[in-house]
Amino acid sequence: MVQASRPMVLGNLPRSVLGEGPIWLPESNTLYWVDILGDRVHSYRLIDGHVGTINIGPYPSCVMPNEDGNLVVTVKDRVLLVNPHNGSVLRVLATVNEPPSNRFNDCKCDPEGRLVAGTMDMNEKNPTGSVYVVDPGFGLRKIMGSVTISNGIAWSQDGSSMYYIDSPTRRVTVLRYNRREGVVEGVIKHIDLSSYPGVPDGMTIDSEGYLWIALYGGGKVLRVNPVDGEVTGQVEVPAQYTTSCTFGGSSLTTLFITTATDRSRQTTGPDGYVFSVEAGVRGTMVSKCRF
Repeated sequence: MVQASRPMVLGNLPRSVLGEGPIWLPESNTLYWVDILGDRVHSYRLIDGHVGTINIGPYPSCVMPNEDGNLVVTVKDRVLLVNPHNGSVLRVLATVNEPPSNRFNDCKCDPEGRLVAGTMDMNEKNPTGSVYVVDPGFGLRKIMGSVTISNGIAWSQDGSSMYYIDSPTRRVTVLRYNRREGVVEGVIKHIDLSSYPGVPDGMTIDSEGYLWIALYGGGKVLRVNPVDGEVTGQVEVPAQYTTSCTFGGSSLTTLFITTATDRSRQTTGPDGYVFSVEAGVRGTMVSKCRF
């Protein structure tokens, strides 16, 4: 059982309305994350404490690096290539045609550099969302449909299994993934998390192959063995709406956790901030998009 220490709030960083999608770029020692309802992409350079903000929208929901040092950002119905220094949009990589009440949500680059990005019903009720693959040649393909709130995505170390969360199901679906073709080839199994408070949201994977899953409304991050579904550790976060997490820092052992503000009440608590905690295990680096 991995026992992490109590997370620390990074109160010097911007507070988000809906913080999401943290990623760590080791070459620049920088953490990126989005504020979906604040229309911003934030960055925090650990080496000198520099904080940057890109105003972009509507609904920037995910940010990933590409191999040229630029950022791939999903907004409401588009995938953009963005200059991280001045926030300018270099190119529209893809556009989806979905109901007006839908928007992009979480995304990740697969081991071959394709972007895998899901959409969601902003009313959080209807399964009108999908999961798409954007290929390096800018082709857009749908690989899953009938999704309500597309969220966490991760891959096994060999890329043969894709871990996926549609939040209202309160489970992680383990899918057979054809890494060479970038397609889903069936469901292997489900990991049921319905006995825990909140719903599974964003996730990451550590170097031992275990999933770290944020529970939105549950105020915690679980460490889960994807083989047998056993919860082998958890991080209690002093903010109820934990949204996602990623590993970073010089040794990739720091877990950064994003949270959302409790919009139902006025609060002076730490919700909406980024937290960090020493996880006691090394994480993995995100794959870069090959655009």
